[in-house]
Amino acid sequence: MASNGTSHENPYKELMLILKSRSTAEYVSETFLYILINLMALLGNLMVCLIFFKNPRFRCVTYLYIFALAVSDVAMATLCMPLVWGVLLIGEWRYSTLVCAMHGFAVLFLAFVSLQTIALLAFNRYCRVIRPWLFRRIFTRQFVVFSLILVAISAAVLLGLPLITGWGFFHFHSGKITCVLEFHNQTTDKIYTGFLGLVIVVLPFSVIIFCYSKVFLLVQKHRRRFSFRDCSNRNISAPRLSIEEIRITRTLFAIVLGFSLCWVPVFVIEFTDSVTGNHSLPRRVYLLNVFLVSISGAINPIIYGILNRTFRMEYYRMWPVCCTFASNLRDVPRE
Repeated sequence: MASNGTSHENPYKELMLILKSRSTAEYVSETFLYILINLMALLGNLMVCLIFFKNPRFRCVTYLYIFALAVSDVAMATLCMPLVWGVLLIGEWRYSTLVCAMHGFAVLFLAFVSLQTIALLAFNRYCRVIRPWLFRRIFTRQFVVFSLILVAISAAVLLGLPLITGWGFFHFHSGKITCVLEFHNQTTDKIYTGFLGLVIVVLPFSVIIFCYSKVFLLVQKHRRRFSFRDCSNRNISAPRLSIEEIRITRTLFAIVLGFSLCWVPVFVIEFTDSVTGNHSLPRRVYLLNVFLVSISGAINPIIYGILNRTFRMEYYRMWPVCCTFASNLRDVPRE
């Protein structure tokens, strides 16, 4: 996000010239890698959604948030990412202004929803592990659905306000190869960007850090107690956490870690670009920005498969089906 002005045109044009004058190696590697990430995000998260519908075990309140996260990533992979690799293929933005506005809004909206959903997951784990009585009281299916609807409405209002009031508009950024929110006034840009940063980034990350630090300390305490009981053969006290709960918590913590590794550099780049206000960062920095945003939508299904045994077994069960489907497609007679 950055303010609009005449000084911005030259950096945009310079970045566009660099985009059009890429070497063959850069053109092929950037386009191929981005399309690969797009396919991984789409297919991986579609598998997560299919597993959710096929297995009733995954319809508990915690997995509802994971399902919502997968749906958000599927939307990013279908609505936003294809336009980006389209630009990488063509070398310019050939879509309309309306498509640019819809694309830029969708990217910010889905990023907002994903981060808030992960914060809700962190609060879910905090209540389940630290405050089980509170977990049983508030975490019903109705609460999960209500919280997700509230997150979506909040995202739509916060991101739609600059458009409704006329403060800002979406503009194609030739460095980020995507559409970004621009403001007509530099002061408005700094104030509203700071406000969005507080609501979208600082508050949810504060919730995530607080919740998982408390959960981590209790899990470590539980493990030490459990280990000491095994060594001494004394029934000191019954463990408060089941092995399954620890595994779920570990998986969700890995999701938070992966999301943070992708998005923290993005926020740093966005903040730096907003403060300087002249789009003067190198193209590779902007390119790193868009690739990290896309990778964040592709890694979650991999994390589920590595750390969650139940998901891994479901992947194994679905693999023969996928192979059979691909084989049938390959064997279709061609005229």
